[in-house]
Amino acid sequence: MPEPKVLLLGGNRGRWSAKDSLAEATTMNSGEAWIYAFGGDFIQNLAAKPADLQGYDIIIANCDSFAIKHLYELMQSRPSGGKWVSLLEGDALDYIKPRPYVRDLLDGSDLVNCINKHTLSFFRKFTSAKVEYIGFPYPAEGIRALSTPLSQRRREIFLAPMLLSRWMEYFCVKDMGVPLYGYEKRLSRRLKTIFKNLYTHGTLDPNHLRTKARSLYRDSGIEIRQETGLAEFFRHNGSALLWLNLDHRYTWGRYVLDAAALQVPIVTTRSTGHAENFFPKTMIESEFDIDEATDLVQRLLNDKDFYDEVAHVPIEKFDEFRPEVKKKQFLDALYSESIITSENVKSNSSIIV
Repeated sequence: MPEPKVLLLGGNRGRWSAKDSLAEATTMNSGEAWIYAFGGDFIQNLAAKPADLQGYDIIIANCDSFAIKHLYELMQSRPSGGKWVSLLEGDALDYIKPRPYVRDLLDGSDLVNCINKHTLSFFRKFTSAKVEYIGFPYPAEGIRALSTPLSQRRREIFLAPMLLSRWMEYFCVKDMGVPLYGYEKRLSRRLKTIFKNLYTHGTLDPNHLRTKARSLYRDSGIEIRQETGLAEFFRHNGSALLWLNLDHRYTWGRYVLDAAALQVPIVTTRSTGHAENFFPKTMIESEFDIDEATDLVQRLLNDKDFYDEVAHVPIEKFDEFRPEVKKKQFLDALYSESIITSENVKSNSSIIV
């Protein structure tokens, strides 16, 4: 079949095309990687209008919670013969509470792209539409190029989540005597965000969230950095000794893939979906297994052989995430009646590639 024309609707602002920002293709680790896989276009979901959908063969819509109703209404006006794919954005636990329009949006989809393998059976009961565990393409080679040799890494621990979103990681390692750092967002002063930030935070101070985190953590031993772009994120955090991500969510688990691509050990949870494939020796069952997580961090800090074993992630482990593999998996799921799973693609990747 000819190359389909693809539009992705997502939560970020603006509209752009793959051809206009090719430099970001080598580090794009989110759902927007589909734009590069297909050479497609992007429009912010809330800004998209029915006329914007015309001419596209496939519309992929990130199911951001704030956009569900708008996406459902947009879906009704998709082009004749066009396919609508709902991409399950965020945490699967967000879907366990009944909400309006969610089932209508998924039921009306030609395909629902599940991003966490543990949740596949739930979503197949949730909706009458076809559901497959596909996720996103992942640019492992581009990200690995930004990694730091072990001999040049800093003896620091990166606390992966935004510091105001969760502080379990901090309590796990705060008494180890190792420098800690994490990130918090900078408040934008752009005209489109002024009123929202005033309403939500009561201030336009761009450093408000970092200041708030500093006041809550009350620990001079943790560095609170300002959120940065992807390339700088990988360069800086690839030079940390290890990462900590005690994630309770059932989502795509990008931190695990990022750490694996950079060959930096990460202590993380089974719910991420990727931990058992890339970091089985440093995976804990639950975010509340704090003692086990602490023991694993201590071992990584003090046992060089264990550290080296965990850090060594062959680039070939990412073969199933290559754009051409994910693209075939996506199109097969969308246009055929057969069930295509990530495991099928992995086992046949040498043929597909």
